[in-house]
Amino acid sequence: MLSPREKTCLRWVARGRTVAEIASLEGKSVAFVENCLQSALVALSAKSIEEALQKADLRQSD
Repeated sequence: MLSPREKTCLRWVARGRTVAEIASLEGKSVAFVENCLQSALVALSAKSIEEALQKADLRQSD
């Protein structure tokens, strides 16, 4: 359902990272990370990142 990159980006978001921080950590562009997050929304039929995190069960629990 989600690509490995989409999952990675969502996990970083769940940990409170910004798009710019994720891009830096992953060695990718901000546009790439934004695209991954947008693709995740589509794949999960989610209207927001929060909804995507709920549907993907990637909320930060620790």
